[in-house]
Amino acid sequence: MRRATIAVSFLALLASVATPRPAPAETVKCTPVTALPAVITGEGIHCLTADLTTTMTTGAAIFIKANNVVLDLNGFSLIGLAGTGTQARGIVASQQENVTVKNGTIRGFMIGVNFGGSQSRGFVVEDIRADRNTRNGIEVGGFGSVVRRNHVVSTGGSTFGNINVTVHGIFVTGVGPRVIDNDVIDTVKQGTGQSRGIILSTVTDGFAVNNRVSGADVGILISPNSTGKYRDNLTLGVATPYVGGTSVGNNN
Repeated sequence: MRRATIAVSFLALLASVATPRPAPAETVKCTPVTALPAVITGEGIHCLTADLTTTMTTGAAIFIKANNVVLDLNGFSLIGLAGTGTQARGIVASQQENVTVKNGTIRGFMIGVNFGGSQSRGFVVEDIRADRNTRNGIEVGGFGSVVRRNHVVSTGGSTFGNINVTVHGIFVTGVGPRVIDNDVIDTVKQGTGQSRGIILSTVTDGFAVNNRVSGADVGILISPNSTGKYRDNLTLGVATPYVGGTSVGNNN
């Protein structure tokens, strides 16, 4: 009997390992965004229901002009097709409160996510793949922002304006930002600019924790006019892994 019980338990374990984890449930109770450019003016949950593309060269593909908004990309992609000379931005919010964007791909813009404003509070950017944006993959400001579990890859290549361009995978400003558990891969400068995986610029009491940065001039930069701490971060193929701030351990 004991052997039979052990055998059944072992088979159950194998089944649990072999069975793939379910994908995140699609948000269906939402206001769909179906065409670009789009402006969100009402609070609540908004979502994509398909991939969306645009050839716009300036402005915002999706502009959020309301408080208390969740924009769920539902695993779909927001794609700019204007090329390396684009000035367009993917998803923008300014001077808003409690805005979240999550769960999808933003590709081909000058800035993938651009949330800011000194009066802004509670921005969250999570589970986003910011792919092949030409200046900054994710840029977030305001009070109490959180940037977590994002995959920022192949940022750079802008041909707009100055040929010497400093490029950032993740750029945060403001008070109390949290940059947590992100992967930043291949941030590429132009000319004599500098490539930075993560920067906390003009930040008060910021944290950068458990991030992984590869392929950049600087891994994590906390600017001289900022206060911040970092720990449990990894870098690889980075000329200068860490600049500024206070290391509180386990950075490599």
